[in-house]
Amino acid sequence: MRSACGPYPHEGVFMKFHDSIIGLLLVAFGGWVLWQAQGFPDMPGQIIGPATFPTLLGCLCLLGGLMLIWEGRKASPHALISLHDGWRIGSRITCVAVAILGTLLLAVTFEQVGFPVGGTLLLSALFLSAGLTHPKWIGVSAVFVLTVHLVMTRLLYVPLPSGFVKGLL
Repeated sequence: MRSACGPYPHEGVFMKFHDSIIGLLLVAFGGWVLWQAQGFPDMPGQIIGPATFPTLLGCLCLLGGLMLIWEGRKASPHALISLHDGWRIGSRITCVAVAILGTLLLAVTFEQVGFPVGGTLLLSALFLSAGLTHPKWIGVSAVFVLTVHLVMTRLLYVPLPSGFVKGLL
């Protein structure tokens, strides 16, 4: 069974950003790197200091971004974002909304709810919105999230909150 959120091989690219948008992001990143590099201290008696390579990287990003903007607008002055018709399918929009809103809700309630319960609920909701309605997907969600939780807390010593199941794990 094909899920409602999954890509269909014959449809190709769902969304394409114009080169100008990518160039604008590179220009912004390059400007930010240059701004940050100005605060690095000088090395006494050295020509090359801590700010040299970030400044070089920032300049290259700025130059590359400007070239992308120029060439992109010259080659294709049309729409900046082209949206494939596949994104107008309601089930795909639902999947995206569940992913974004569920993640935001989990982020707000992360300490109280905890990773095991919150992660299982979020993953189960994603499976459900993708059209995977068999109860086994709740089990898959729980096993996956609990495995990640145990690996992160027991092997990697990452302090994930247990929330409602505190003391059980």
